[in-house]
Amino acid sequence: MIGRYCVTLVAAIALATSKSESAPTQSTAGRNEGERHTVVVDPAGRGDSTTIQGGIDLIPPGGRVKVLPGTYPEALVIGKGLTLEGVARRRGAVLVAPSGTPTAAVQVTTSEQVTLRNLTVHSPGANGIGGQGTLDLTIERVNVLAINPSVPGNLIVVVNNGGSGRATLVVVDSHVDGAITGPVSSPQVFGIRVGGDIDAWLVGNEIRRTGGACIVVSPRADLKGRTNADIVNNDLDECYPTGRVASIIVGPGFPLPSPLPPITAEGTVNIIGNKIANTKIPELCHLPSAISRPTSAISYEYFGGRIERNQILGVVQSCAAPTVRNLPAAIWLGTLYSFPADKSVVLQPVVVRHNDIVGNAQAGLRVAATQTSPVDATCNWWGSATGPSGAGPGSGDAVIVEGTAPTPRFTPFATRPVARTDGQFEGEDAGECAGESD
Repeated sequence: MIGRYCVTLVAAIALATSKSESAPTQSTAGRNEGERHTVVVDPAGRGDSTTIQGGIDLIPPGGRVKVLPGTYPEALVIGKGLTLEGVARRRGAVLVAPSGTPTAAVQVTTSEQVTLRNLTVHSPGANGIGGQGTLDLTIERVNVLAINPSVPGNLIVVVNNGGSGRATLVVVDSHVDGAITGPVSSPQVFGIRVGGDIDAWLVGNEIRRTGGACIVVSPRADLKGRTNADIVNNDLDECYPTGRVASIIVGPGFPLPSPLPPITAEGTVNIIGNKIANTKIPELCHLPSAISRPTSAISYEYFGGRIERNQILGVVQSCAAPTVRNLPAAIWLGTLYSFPADKSVVLQPVVVRHNDIVGNAQAGLRVAATQTSPVDATCNWWGSATGPSGAGPGSGDAVIVEGTAPTPRFTPFATRPVARTDGQFEGEDAGECAGESD
């Protein structure tokens, strides 16, 4: 089974690498097939352009824009396939720092392959990097920082609600920072948002200080189509100072459309090997009731997939309160939405295994009454070698079942921590799951 997780991670990184390296060798308009074309951007005037947008305008589709270190006070629009990468120099980083409040600091408007690498992007407006439609975007080793967190929006976003074609988003080894440094009641700045007909790989990123969730995965706005995402080996902290639902939200956008159409969206969302914490929780519990407090680490309302090898450490405290979407729990499965009886909703199977769910004041795993599919929740470390309390024996974090939902199968349970440590998967091959033969 471990091999499956490794394949997921390796495949995501390989996809990002192959996409990034293949772009410069694509044939370009008016040039021999396979010929490389590169434009150099240098603010000192020793390149082909002094601005990044000027370099983008010069390059033929499929080319490479190499940017020398400096501060570039411009919002970028990328309307052709290309690779845009910063070039490491001792004198500093490549900083894209637009003035004002543009809709996006880097807006992608093409369905051709675009790769961004080794950049720092300041986001003073609603969005940092991204766009809408059938984008094919790879973001690798990029820092995205909200400069004006009082403006609601997303730091990285690709949403494809068009209903024809699929989008692709790969975000690898990047740092995303919402810059929320103190409690405010609004607005919400989300870290990475993907939605609609899309295949997304979010691998090895660090996300901090977002006013809303660190990662949001949603179906199309019309609740149709297919959405797939692998969320692997990310480090998430302080994901909800102003919005308490969860660090990772998997489910429809809110509010639901009215009138509500038939709900036929499908997809697979895997959440594997992530570390989820909130170092500011003690401060949040002393805030006035008007300030939202974190309710979950993972709120998994829709789709099906695997929640495995995650470390969820002390996320949910005694001050956590219900929301219109979920009830307090480190992992919440299902939804509180009230769907009309004539709108079919099929909640797909979810597997919750080999996680460390430790130090949560209310529930480690909570299953909504709407979750009709049986849940495999075996071989989790519940903060105790005697397993979970609540729905089962032991002194670990509780398993709570709402209404008539089937009780998850939570035994055998792990006898010591089993989630990843420093990128390594532990436990399964060493027999840490009591009584399990795999």
